[in-house]
Amino acid sequence: MYCRVAPFQRTFDDYGLVYFIPELQRPFIDIWKLVEIPLRPSIEMAVVLEVFPVCPEGIPDDKVKSLIEKFPDSAALEPYQCRIIDMISSDYITPIHNAASIFFPRNLREKITKNTFEKITPKDYNYEYNNVSKLTGPQQSCYREIQNSPSNKILFYGVTGSGKTEIYRELISNNLSKGKQTLLLIPEIILGSQIGERMREIFGQDVVVLSSDVTEAKKTQYWVDIRSGNAKIIVGTRSALFYPYTDLGMIIMDEEHDQSYISDSAPRYLGREIVSEISKLLDIPVVFASGTPSIESMYRAIKGEYQLVNLLEKYGG
Repeated sequence: MYCRVAPFQRTFDDYGLVYFIPELQRPFIDIWKLVEIPLRPSIEMAVVLEVFPVCPEGIPDDKVKSLIEKFPDSAALEPYQCRIIDMISSDYITPIHNAASIFFPRNLREKITKNTFEKITPKDYNYEYNNVSKLTGPQQSCYREIQNSPSNKILFYGVTGSGKTEIYRELISNNLSKGKQTLLLIPEIILGSQIGERMREIFGQDVVVLSSDVTEAKKTQYWVDIRSGNAKIIVGTRSALFYPYTDLGMIIMDEEHDQSYISDSAPRYLGREIVSEISKLLDIPVVFASGTPSIESMYRAIKGEYQLVNLLEKYGG
C-alpha cells in the first residue's frame, strides 16, 4: 500500500509526495492521520491525503521511500477540520499543506515529532456563573429570539452601547448548562482582553483566552484541553477557529464586520466563511454580531439566509 502526504514544513506542488506504507502500519494509516516521513535531508511531520493499494502510475516504485511511523490518534484532525482544510485549499487556491499547518500550533508539532505529546494531560476546568445583573426587556427579547431561532445563522444587529456582551453572557451560560463548548470570536487583541476579562469575571478564571499574547506552550495545552472537551468557554481571535472542538454548541462572532477576520497572508481565507462552514458541518448555530454589520451579512439577512435580530436601544437608557 502507498499514500500521498502533505508535509508541514516544505513547499511542493499541489499533488504532494508518495510514500510506501510498511505492512505493520497498514491497519492504522488512513486519510488525515499524522505520519513521520523521511524528506531529505531531514525527518518531517506530514498529513495523509490519500491511500492507494498500488503505486500510482508514473511514479517509479523503486524510488518511493517508506513512512517512518504514525503519530498517535489523539493528535489527529477531527473529521470536520479535514473538510475545512479541503475548503481553504480549494476555495482560496492554496497548497493543502499551507491550509493544514494552521490547525497545529508550532509547539504542538514539535511535541508530536519528539514523541512527548502524549505526556500532556488535559486540565480540569471548573466554571461558576457569577453575575447579578439581569437582562433588560429588549435584551431579554433578543436573547429569546436568538435561542428560539429556526435558523442556524443569525445576524445580531446591536447598536453600540446596547449591551451585546450581556446577551453573549446568557447564551454562553445556557450552552454551559448543556455541557457544550462555546467559541466567542473577537476581532482584536485589546478587545479580546476586555471581553476575556469580563467573561472570567462572570464564569471564573478557567475561561480560555486565545490571542497572540499566549505562549506557544500554552497554546498546546489549550489544544489538548479543547480537544478533550474539558475547556468549555473559549474567547479568541480568528486563529481560535482552528482548534479541535469536540463538543461545540455555538459560535458567536463579535464585530463580524471587522477586517481582522480576513487572513491576507498564506493561507488566505475569510473568517466569516470558515465560521459558516463549521456551522453547517457541525449543525450548530452561529451568531454574527455587530453594531455596523457588513454589507454581505445584511444582504444575506434581507434574502432570508440569516435571521435578523435587532437590539436598537442603548443599555441602561
